[in-house]
Amino acid sequence: MELSDDPALSPVRVLLEEHLALPSTTWSSGGPGAVARFARGADEPAQRGPNSVVTARGGLRVVLPDDTISVAYETPSDRDPMRWHHGVAFCVPDEAARRSGRRTVTELGPDDGALRPPDLSGVLFDLGLGLPTVDVLVRTADPDTLAVLRAACGSDPHAEGVLERLTAGGRRADGGSPGPAAPQIVVLTAAGRMEIAAAGAGTRLSLRPARIGAAHSPALPVPDGWTPVLRLHPAHPAAEPDGRPVPFDPERDAAFAAVRSEHGDPVLGVVVADVVDAVRAMRGPETLRLADDPATRAVVAVTLRRLAFTDGTSGTLAAWRGQYGPSPELVDLDAE
Repeated sequence: MELSDDPALSPVRVLLEEHLALPSTTWSSGGPGAVARFARGADEPAQRGPNSVVTARGGLRVVLPDDTISVAYETPSDRDPMRWHHGVAFCVPDEAARRSGRRTVTELGPDDGALRPPDLSGVLFDLGLGLPTVDVLVRTADPDTLAVLRAACGSDPHAEGVLERLTAGGRRADGGSPGPAAPQIVVLTAAGRMEIAAAGAGTRLSLRPARIGAAHSPALPVPDGWTPVLRLHPAHPAAEPDGRPVPFDPERDAAFAAVRSEHGDPVLGVVVADVVDAVRAMRGPETLRLADDPATRAVVAVTLRRLAFTDGTSGTLAAWRGQYGPSPELVDLDAE
């Protein structure tokens, strides 16, 4: 974790700029219940600006407060015993993270902050999801879509069918003629904005109404009093951004290890090293006394999965994995 004394030259901003330049890095913005994701292909045209990257499918403009900290983390997947997630969460003080929290659909007017000039003519509507740390908006200039959105103003988006109508578009489910065009998505947090102009290939909005207002996973080593408002996800050593498994890549693994060393919790870094040493020395889990908090258990579970790739299976590794299997509190519900 890093707290910058010199914001202009901080490791946080250096990390941000490095990864905005990498097509292999994906991004997520939002909070529990509503997470926007932005990805771009290796050969996909992109415009880079200060703290920003924009493609035809969407974009990201990051404006980090000076007191932002970066927290590298790893969490196990509950879907695949060989899979895990990793990333860096950019966090701000709880109070600085707060947004409008509107609870009804609200027209906000023209989007003068649009990332692409053609979108400046679009009209913004807050979906009114009531999220404390993120405003989820939609934007459109299409007359039919505007009519649908304006008719919904003042409504509770959680009422039956309202949210689906506001985020859907294109051809009707019955195969009839096309309906109103799908609006574009704009997500605002204390870290800036993310836009989704066309969902697909890793760029999308994930809505889970049951999670709205929940706390972030306790497996994330975020200090008390801080809230994650943006995450970057470097290339994974064993999976593509869509989750497809790939042969283990030691270079990708080493790249994230360097990020974890600079931006992660140093205590968890010692845990990782101690677990690796114990497994390689054929010492079982009973030989190492470790904290029992979710962040520690999560990083141990991930370390054991990584060892299965780098060192292969063994009776010792099986014993460790039996003790540090997945459990609900270790899972990052905002990961996919």
